[in-house]
Amino acid sequence: MQRNKLAAMLAAVGLAAPSLAMATNGMLMEGYGPIAAGMGGAAMAYDNGTAALANNPATLGLMAEGGRLDVMLGFVGPDLETSMGMGKSEADAFYMPAIGYVKKRGNLVYGAGIYGQGGMGTEYANGDMAQVGVGRVIFPLAYSVSPRFNIGGSVDVVWGGMDLVADLNADGIKDINFKDDSDFTGAAKGYSVAAKLGFTYRLNDALTVGGVYQTAANLPDLKDDDYKVTGFDMPAMLGLGLAWQASKRLMVAADVKDVMWGSSMNTVTIYQNGMVVAPFQQDWDDQIVLALGLAYQFNEAITGRVGYNYGKNPIPDAFVNYLWPAIMEHHYTAGFGYVFNKQSTLNFGLSYVPEVGVTAGSGMTIDHSQINWQLMYSHTF
Repeated sequence: MQRNKLAAMLAAVGLAAPSLAMATNGMLMEGYGPIAAGMGGAAMAYDNGTAALANNPATLGLMAEGGRLDVMLGFVGPDLETSMGMGKSEADAFYMPAIGYVKKRGNLVYGAGIYGQGGMGTEYANGDMAQVGVGRVIFPLAYSVSPRFNIGGSVDVVWGGMDLVADLNADGIKDINFKDDSDFTGAAKGYSVAAKLGFTYRLNDALTVGGVYQTAANLPDLKDDDYKVTGFDMPAMLGLGLAWQASKRLMVAADVKDVMWGSSMNTVTIYQNGMVVAPFQQDWDDQIVLALGLAYQFNEAITGRVGYNYGKNPIPDAFVNYLWPAIMEHHYTAGFGYVFNKQSTLNFGLSYVPEVGVTAGSGMTIDHSQINWQLMYSHTF
C-alpha cells in the first residue's frame, strides 16, 4: 500500500511540475534543495536529503538507516528589463514542486524522485515569449563500500519542453509561434535518458570529500506538430567538493563544478514544416561554478546557513538573446533548518542574485536580477 501511495505521489508531481525558468548558473539552479541552496549550492560531500538525487547520489550513503520522504516547493523570481522597446519581462514568478523518497537498508540506499533541472523563461508586452524547461525522474542507488567510502549513481529519465513566440523582424508578425498555453509543459517536447555517478570518502573524523559526474541530457530534437527545435541540450557536469566539520556545531562546505555548456549550447535552430525559420547562434562557454557554505547548529532544533555561489556568465555578449538571457553570476544565500521532532524537519533556503547588465550584439541592453527560495518538509520513518 505504501509503495502504491508513493507511486501516485510521484506521478502527480510529475504531471504538475512546471518547467524551471530563469535558472541562475546558465540554465542550472544555483542549488538543488533548500539545504544546499542556503549554503551557496555546495552539496557534494554531506547528507542533504533526497536533493542528492539532483546533486551527488553518493551522499545518500551518509543518511541514517530507514526511509525519508522530502516534499519541496521552489520559487524563482526574475526581474528582467530590456531596451529597444521590449521593456520588462512579465514572467516574474515561477513555482516548482519536487518530491523524493529514499530507503536505506544496511549498506544499500534506493528510491525515486522528480526534480526540475533548469531552464529559462521570458514574456513581453508585445507577445514575444519563451519558456524552456528540463526535468528529471531520477532513480538512485547508493552503496556503502566501507564506513568511509560510499558510491552512488542514478538513471535519469529526462524531459525537455519549449514554448517560443517571436517577431524576428519587428514587423508585427510572429515569425515563430508555438506554445501550449500551460505553465507546466512546452509545446515542443523531447525525452531521453541520462545518468550520474558519484562518491564520498571520509578522510578523517572531520573531513569528507565527494564528487560526481553527470552526463549530458542527450535530448533529441524537441517537436511540436509543425515545429522542430534542434541543437538544444543540457550539459555534462563534473563536480568535486568537501565538507569539514570544524566543530560540533559548525560545518563548512565547498564545491567546484565544471559545467560543459560548450558541448551542448551552440546553435539552436527552429524549423517549421521542415524549413529553417531561425538559427539562434549561442556558442556558450564552459562554466566553472564555485560554491561555499557554512552551517551552524544553534541548538538541537535550529540550524542556520549562509553561502555564496559564483559562475561567470557563459553567454558571449554578441549572442545574448532577450528571449533567454541566462546571464546571472553572483548569488548570496541564507537559510535555516528546524527540527520539529525525530521524524519531521523543515528547511528553507533563500538566494539573492544582484543585477547583471549586458549589451547584446544587437545593441539591446539587458538587466537581470533575481530573488529565489526553496522550502522543504522532510519525514523520516
